[in-house]
Amino acid sequence: MSKESVIDFFRVCHHDTTLFAKFESKNLSEVIFHAKSLGYSFNGEELAEVIGGMEAQIITERMGEAIDANSSLWRRMWGKSRLQYVIEELFQTFSEAELKQFLN
Repeated sequence: MSKESVIDFFRVCHHDTTLFAKFESKNLSEVIFHAKSLGYSFNGEELAEVIGGMEAQIITERMGEAIDANSSLWRRMWGKSRLQYVIEELFQTFSEAELKQFLN
């Protein structure tokens, strides 16, 4: 359920630019706290698990690269906030069907 909550949180951040802007400058503790106040229940470990899983899938399956310091995905985060990177480079690249598979 918590992975689903992370995905739901990413989904609303992707579609609601005002909410995204409010969360973009927050640190991890603040994101978790304020997301919980909006009804999204996840912790730092669950958030990291979802993000890490998305990164691993993109790097190994889509890019055909090894997960190491030379992965071309890492260059995509330069100049972006962590949340912007997660939404633009990870979350929005997955279709709804892929997100459902990812949760199972």
